Amino acid sequence: MLFKIKLADVTIGINSIFEEVFNMCRDYICDEPEAFSVSITQSDIDFERDKSNKEAAFEGRPIVAFSDAYLETLAVYRKIAVGLLDYNVLLMHGSAVCADGKAYLFTAPSGVGKTTHSRLWLENIEGSFIINGDKPLIRIADDGCIIYGTPWSGKENINKNTSALLKAVCFLERSAENKIFEVKFSEVIPALFQQVYRPENPEAMLKTMNLIKKFGAATRFYRLGCNMLPDAAITAYEGMRND
Repeated sequence: MLFKIKLADVTIGINSIFEEVFNMCRDYICDEPEAFSVSITQSDIDFERDKSNKEAAFEGRPIVAFSDAYLETLAVYRKIAVGLLDYNVLLMHGSAVCADGKAYLFTAPSGVGKTTHSRLWLENIEGSFIINGDKPLIRIADDGCIIYGTPWSGKENINKNTSALLKAVCFLERSAENKIFEVKFSEVIPALFQQVYRPENPEAMLKTMNLIKKFGAATRFYRLGCNMLPDAAITAYEGMRND
């Protein structure tokens, strides 16, 4: 089926096999001239299945028999992420929370507690909300970065079709005590690289590396040692909002 969505202020045409992508993207559908389009074939779906199975085997997880319809949603977003590189947009794994009109992106390896920490913001920082709980998009410019919601938002499926100026990126680490401190871009390059979508195509990978460099010059980075108590959100908020 054919339809168009707008992500990161870019209109994208989608030609999908199943309706699941359309249903997933309902809040982002638009009727404006498209900047580029993506089409999915069965080979794209088969690639996603093979990739998922290999990752599960490598990590020692059970192999899950995902449906073709679900795997197509992954294939679509993978192609969108590559196409958006030409518009200075990166896909990053993390939870984007908005407070006082500014966005804060929390990132860490799976299992550290991004989702739990984000919920602490909702409970303890007045007026805060989640823009995207897993895979937001970031438009990078010399004068700052803007973070956008997308319908690809993890198991909890928390997202909002909105955007906000990115105030900071925060790397979460487990700690008995809550403490936050600013770090240099050079200190977080390896961790950041792990959380950014890395395309297999060499040309697209070069574009990604160039955007990561711009990203490093355009935003601020923090490390947050945190437990999962309410004070963790307050420590993070107070540590980043006034800098």
